[in-house]
Amino acid sequence: MVRNKTKTKSKGKGLPLFLKFVISIVWDLLDFTIFRIPVIGTVTDLISIPLAIALWGPLGLITSWEVLDPTDQLDAEIPTMTIIGILTILKGD
Repeated sequence: MVRNKTKTKSKGKGLPLFLKFVISIVWDLLDFTIFRIPVIGTVTDLISIPLAIALWGPLGLITSWEVLDPTDQLDAEIPTMTIIGILTILKGD
C-alpha cells in the first residue's frame, strides 16, 4: 500500500495570522477608496463576505452588514474586516 506523504501547508492552519491581517487591512483600504463607487462597492461588498469567512471563519459573516448600505459611503468608513482581525487576534484564535 502506497501512502501519499505530501503535506499541505494549510492543514488545520490556513494562512499565517499576519498575512490574514494584512489582507484585511488592504481590503479595507480599497473599500475606503476605490470600492466607494456605487455598484462597484456593492459588488465588492458581496465578494468581501466569502473572503472574510475564508480569512476569519464564521466571524467573517459580520461583513454581511456592508451590503445593506446601497450608497457604499457609510460602510466604507468602518474597517469591518480589520476589526474582525483585531478581535480574532485579541481572542487568541
